[in-house]
Amino acid sequence: MTRSRDHRAPRTLRLAATLALAALVACASAAPKERTVLAGNVARNVLILPLNVAAVMPAEIEAASPVVWEELEIYLRGQGKELKTVAFPVARQLWLSCIREARAANVRAGYYDAARLLVEELGRHADFDAVILPSLYLREAPIEGSSARWDGVERPLEIDAKERLPADLPLEGVAPAASLHVVVLDPEGSKLQEAIAGLDLLVSVRVRRKRAWSADPLSVRFVERTHPFAKREYVQEGIAKALADFLPPPPPVEDRGSSLPSTPRESAILLPP
Repeated sequence: MTRSRDHRAPRTLRLAATLALAALVACASAAPKERTVLAGNVARNVLILPLNVAAVMPAEIEAASPVVWEELEIYLRGQGKELKTVAFPVARQLWLSCIREARAANVRAGYYDAARLLVEELGRHADFDAVILPSLYLREAPIEGSSARWDGVERPLEIDAKERLPADLPLEGVAPAASLHVVVLDPEGSKLQEAIAGLDLLVSVRVRRKRAWSADPLSVRFVERTHPFAKREYVQEGIAKALADFLPPPPPVEDRGSSLPSTPRESAILLPP
């Protein structure tokens, strides 16, 4: 469904002036004053919506989600993007209104029909070259040996054991993990890219025997990690992969000893069935 930006019919979707779009506050690690635009990507002004406006935030990663938001901001600013955003309550209310309006016009309307309406309304309050809708999801990460692979990344398992384990200790199954889903839209609401990339595992592995140093079988179980996004380099890698089609990662630079930003279930998109 396509809407003209000059459409004059009455609309129920309006943002209060006091809640209009505001520029993001620069963080301590913001990009230097001199910025460049990558060849092939002329999008300068980017409106990034808060995490999980269009999907339920998994409770397991809600507390740690600010790390992902901070790294998203660092990464985009580091690529020379000027950022704007909307407060979560306003963005969420607007998204739900767009869903209702899209479904009122067409009962078969889906995610991108609502997204076009969303971009159209945002465009009434700010100028931008692209809109980014990021969301965190829970995923199932298949375990292979001492690591897990999912959504284009591999992460080593953190194994807590009281004794030396055999090199061929069989570890099988799936581990709960977090991934970043990103949709990028142009100023007319058309999709520029959609991708999902793994971030980090949400658990470590604990190996014990019922009786220490006995011949009892080993007991292997998952233990929830207190800080799932503690290794920021994992978050940075996932962000770069998720945005690669829209914003190719910068070429590698010489390492000067400092780090550079470079039952698991999937949450459902909140569109009525």
